[in-house]
Amino acid sequence: MRHSVRWGLAAVVAAMGVLYLGCGGSGLAVANLAIGAAMPDFKLQDYSGKDYTLSQFKGKVVVLDFCSQECPFSRGVDPDLESLAQSYAGKDVVFLGIDSHKATQPDAIKKYAEEKKLTLPILKDVDNKYADAVAAARTPEFYVVDKDGKLAYHGAFDNRPGPEAKGTEHYAKDAIDALVAGRPVAKPEVKSWGCGIKRK
Repeated sequence: MRHSVRWGLAAVVAAMGVLYLGCGGSGLAVANLAIGAAMPDFKLQDYSGKDYTLSQFKGKVVVLDFCSQECPFSRGVDPDLESLAQSYAGKDVVFLGIDSHKATQPDAIKKYAEEKKLTLPILKDVDNKYADAVAAARTPEFYVVDKDGKLAYHGAFDNRPGPEAKGTEHYAKDAIDALVAGRPVAKPEVKSWGCGIKRK
């Protein structure tokens, strides 16, 4: 009987598509957020103490980048992401960085952003609560949210082979272009690469 209960629980977990997020030793298990699902709201502050919510941008395409200046892959994407954000200026597309790294403080984020001339807001996810809510596991990891607040793309920025290399397939950009044009996203999910989020 004990064995059948154990196997029954295992089957339920597998059926739910639960993803183990043990990065940094949190041992938290959360379910993957499905494409087309409503993206959970947040209230986070940038490194200057300004509050942001996801819901304040309803009616716009929102690009969320789980990032960390401690990760070479995330640092490698930053200049390309900044260029991409600049190219969508005035087109109802919002770019936000979210730093969930357990040890990185707002003053360090501010210093890095100023040194790298990053203009997009970088929000501090204290105690990685929002990363847990959406099952973000890596940096960089992208969530592109449509104008109705639903998840339209989740995954890698592009297919670059290394931190500083340029990709030939631009997954995040392609997803944004599709949403701006009112088209379905051709590749709504692509496996993310990079560093594991170091959780509390």
